[in-house]
Amino acid sequence: MKADEFEKQLGPFVLVQRPPDAMTQQRAIQLGARRTIALNRNQPKDAMSLLFELDDLSITTLPPLDSHENLKVGRLPDCDVVVDDPSVSKHHATLSWDETLLQGLVTDLESSNGTQVNGVDAMVPTAVRDGDEVCFGEARFLFMRSKTLHARLSGRPKAS
Repeated sequence: MKADEFEKQLGPFVLVQRPPDAMTQQRAIQLGARRTIALNRNQPKDAMSLLFELDDLSITTLPPLDSHENLKVGRLPDCDVVVDDPSVSKHHATLSWDETLLQGLVTDLESSNGTQVNGVDAMVPTAVRDGDEVCFGEARFLFMRSKTLHARLSGRPKAS
């Protein structure tokens, strides 16, 4: 499949994550609609290592979206991006895409455990670009343009 077709099917970007362990998933399910809890898992901080482990990762594809359309991120099933992690709030953040600037925008929704981009608290709407690490609570993701993922999966260098 060509990069443009791949992007049309997946949307402009994806979120790449190491799948949460079974205990974390179970705790998130048990938590349900109750209050978010704080966790500190001491995960390695090297987000770029995710690029070399694609076979072992979970890639969250998002519904195709128009420029500046918001996707809701959170723990509850009514979110567009459901994150099964007890440190993630029920309605944690929003993600949008700016086609002109070719970047995303993450906005924290006053979540209990915050949102970070590249280790910096995103207390105001924050730009996210290809290769940035985005954390919703303790759940870490690599923000990746679909064209970059396509290039990586096909063994070619990063797309521009």
